[in-house]
Parts: sequence; structure tokens; C-alpha cells
Amino acid sequence: MARAAGISASYLALIEGGRRPVNVALLARLAEALGVDPASLGTRGDAALLSTLGALAGEGTEDAAEFARRFPGWARLVATMSAERERDRDRIAALSDRMAHDPALAEAMHELLTTVASVRSTAAILAQTPELEPVWRERFHGNLDQESRRLASGAEAVVSYFDRGAEERAGLTPAEIAQSFCDARTWPELEEAGEGAEPVIAALVAELPEAARPLAAARLRREAEDARVLPLAALEGRDAAAIAARTGADDARVLRRLAATDPSLGLVACDAAGALLRRRPVPGFALPVIGAGCPLWPLFAAPSRPLHPIGAVVETPDGARWRVDAAAEVVGRGANGPILEATMLIARAAEGAGAAATVGPGCRVCPRAECPARREPPLVTTAAR
Repeated sequence: MARAAGISASYLALIEGGRRPVNVALLARLAEALGVDPASLGTRGDAALLSTLGALAGEGTEDAAEFARRFPGWARLVATMSAERERDRDRIAALSDRMAHDPALAEAMHELLTTVASVRSTAAILAQTPELEPVWRERFHGNLDQESRRLASGAEAVVSYFDRGAEERAGLTPAEIAQSFCDARTWPELEEAGEGAEPVIAALVAELPEAARPLAAARLRREAEDARVLPLAALEGRDAAAIAARTGADDARVLRRLAATDPSLGLVACDAAGALLRRRPVPGFALPVIGAGCPLWPLFAAPSRPLHPIGAVVETPDGARWRVDAAAEVVGRGANGPILEATMLIARAAEGAGAAATVGPGCRVCPRAECPARREPPLVTTAAR
């Protein structure tokens, strides 16, 4: 059964014992091996489903679990609709950021606006100057025809750009394609690959464009190394600080491993410049597809104290409360000192977690008008909670 599903027997045993969650891709493989509908395997103990419902229910987490138990079909429908809403939100954020940062799109929009101005100017002359000589009128009509064709062609090009697939919109460069691929799911195939991870990784990245494969392979090698240093048995208790103290592993590695083995947890990582390197979202906690996140996230404070992990409870604009743990690690050395990367694990906050700091998803889409860290106004002004 484990071979048919592409996982180890020990990992399958943990799943059967309810000690490990199952992501959508693995659930599909298990269902195919058993010859059953995937929905029939996900009606009980589905951590991802319960996490989604819990995020939607706010403080009524127990009600969400009861809803999932009594009405599994409706629960899956609600979770599906929530996932679609999150995808739409990510798509809107990606397109907004592309409009702000993509030089090719900026040039195309400038061309469109220039053409519109030319059409309006020519039309105004024709409408407001009835005494034009026929030769000039004919010339203006010719210009109007030429500019309108140019406008139509430019508009079609822009529409074609926006009609591309979600992966193309969110990742137009090899680095972005590789990042989107690696963050799309967890990788149980790497759990026990050990020294033999290379052929497994090569098979996994084979579907990507050639330029993106080495970048994705490097990320998956790091995942495999994390799994080798911190096997599943070392993650008992799921407490990041306790695991780091017990195993001696770097705090950032522990955070990555917890996210890699639990689909109900989110993860985001950045370099010292603040560029987001990893985005594994969790329903309810929005992560920007392109550009920076919220400057109040502990993620961006971690590089200033690399040997001291930061744990905090935060509240997003919709009132949801989250437990976030951030840690920085040295990944290399440059001429001016160590090169740092920071990692932040995102989990739903437990009841009675204490006071929460207010954060947002990023200034461009955050409704908190009075935030002291705001660097630009939001795209759409709404009332903050």
C-alpha cells in the first residue's frame, strides 16, 4: 500500500494511527490505490479541512468540528468555496502587484494611454472644427483609423496577458515558477529518501520548464536534508522550541519541518532584503504573491536577532488570531558579514493565547488606515476592524 501511494511504510502507519495529516495529493494517491472515492477517506480527522473550517468559524472551532462530523459533504463544499475565494484573492493581489512592478506591463499600459490620448485629441479636432478643409479632414480621419487599430491591438495584447494561467501570472520568471511549484504542496516523497534523494527530486521537477528545474531541485534538496536531519519521529509534540532544544537542530529548520509535515500550518521565508522566498499559505492568513508582506510580522524582526527565535500572537484585520514563530539562520557569508534568511511558521492561535499584536497582509491590501508602519495607501479603502 505504501509503495502504491509513493510513501514509506512508517509514514503510512503514522497516517493510519491519526498521528500525521494527509494532504490532498497524497489523499488522491491513497484513494486510487484503494479504488475508492477520495472524499470517503477525508470525512474524519482531515486536518486541512478542520483547519479551514476553524479559520472560517473564528472562535467557534468546536462548532466547526461538529459541522464537519455531521455534514461532511457540506463541510467539504464550504472548504472548497473558501479555497476558491483565497485563490481569487491571491490572483487579484498578483495582478495588482504585476501592474505595479512588471516593466513589460507598465510599458504596454503606457502605450495604451498614449494611444487613447491621441484618439481623443484627433476626435476632438474633428468634432470641434467643422470648417476643416477636406484634405485635412481626410488626414485626421486616416490618423483616427490608424490610432484606433493600434489601440485595439494593444488592448488585445493586455487582455491576453491577463488571460494567462495562474502559474504564469504568479511566476513569469524561472525563480517564481520554481517557488510556486515547491510551495504548492508538501513533499512526503522526500521523507525517507536520505542519500538517494537526487533521482526522486529529478523525477519531481521534470515537469517544469528547463530554466526552473535547477532552482526547484535546490529547494527540494533542502527539504530532503531537513527530513534527514529531523525525521518524523523527532517531531513528536509539535512544539518548535521543545524540538529544537531536544534535537539541537536550528530553529528555522524545525519551523520548516513542521510546515512540511502538517498541511494545516503556513510558512513564509525571506532574505535580508525582505524579499519573500517561500510562501506556503494557510486559509485565513493572506500572503502576498509578489512584493513585501506586513512590516509588523515577526519574520522581518528575526534577522536582527538570529540566535533568538521570536514567538508572538498576532491578529489579522478580519479578527482572526494566529500564533507565529520566526527564526533566522545563516545560509552563507559575504564580504560584509553573514547572509541571513528568516522563516516564520503560522498556526491558528489556541484559546486564551493572550494579547495579540495587530498585523496585516501587506500595505497594498491592508485596511488598517492608522497603522504606524504603513508605507503606502491601500488599493481599495475599507473600514478596518
